[in-house]
Amino acid sequence: MSELSQHPVLFYNVENLFDTFDDPHVYGDEEFTPEGEKLWDTERFREKLENLSQALTFFGTKIPMAIGLAEIENRYVLEALINTSVLKNYQLKIVHFDSEDRRGIDCGFLYNPELLTVELETKIVIQLDDEPFFRTRDILHVQAKLNNGHHVHFFVNHWPSRREGIEESESRRTGTAKILRREIDEILHSDPHANIIVMGDFNDTPVNHSIHKILRAKGQHEQIPGDLINLLIEEHNRGEGTHVRDEKWEVFDQFIVSQGLLQGKSGLEVVKNNAFILRDERLMHTFDNGDKIPNSSYSGDFYHGGYSDHLPIYLYLTNKN
Repeated sequence: MSELSQHPVLFYNVENLFDTFDDPHVYGDEEFTPEGEKLWDTERFREKLENLSQALTFFGTKIPMAIGLAEIENRYVLEALINTSVLKNYQLKIVHFDSEDRRGIDCGFLYNPELLTVELETKIVIQLDDEPFFRTRDILHVQAKLNNGHHVHFFVNHWPSRREGIEESESRRTGTAKILRREIDEILHSDPHANIIVMGDFNDTPVNHSIHKILRAKGQHEQIPGDLINLLIEEHNRGEGTHVRDEKWEVFDQFIVSQGLLQGKSGLEVVKNNAFILRDERLMHTFDNGDKIPNSSYSGDFYHGGYSDHLPIYLYLTNKN
């Protein structure tokens, strides 16, 4: 087994990783201050960092080679995360851009410089034609060269929420899907066998219109040329999930890959053609009746001191034999 294939690619919505300061330029971060509704102070911030750093090392000494993150406030919290006692010896590097999201949260990307080199880092700003003043999280696009010589495009996403209702907010997610699909089409036009990994919290399931029809991310046995492959659609079909909404498990967090990567057209492939949900018991809260949900930091304004209200997802890459 190659060194590369022992280090996963991981995505994790870390549930409101805010610093403890009120940024006067950001609306909505006041609740995550010592005086705010969440009573978010240095002690709770540090506990959150330690919890997350432990979750990222549940794979033992094989730290993920690439980590996509959602719901982080700024670069400062990423710096604090990679400098925790658990992670600092790995010397992880950061890709981050501030977005104009109305809650002040962004996507982030951490990587192990011994396993990959970042060649391009940019952000895709989401500007919707029918809502020109709407602002949401940018999509991170990271083009990297792995230590085995292969190139990979990583896209880290956190699509608009369902806060206003599923149907009421659907156009925002379909609009985001159209923008991302255009970016992917440009890459595939230049290189039909490009290695592309799309990861994120899409606030839609694998069979919702934005994912299945607009982004054209299908199951492995239903795609046509040019479609992408959703590696977690089977988990959805089995009723599994990464997040609990309205007392129901939903697969909102997904890995979507290009056909070239899945088929190993460039010499790189996804191990077992599959991605996985990390259902470690340490990440779960178990009720008295045996039901389980992700062990979150908060329930409303009540502090639980857990990890996140989402579960991480991961996959492995390897050289094609």
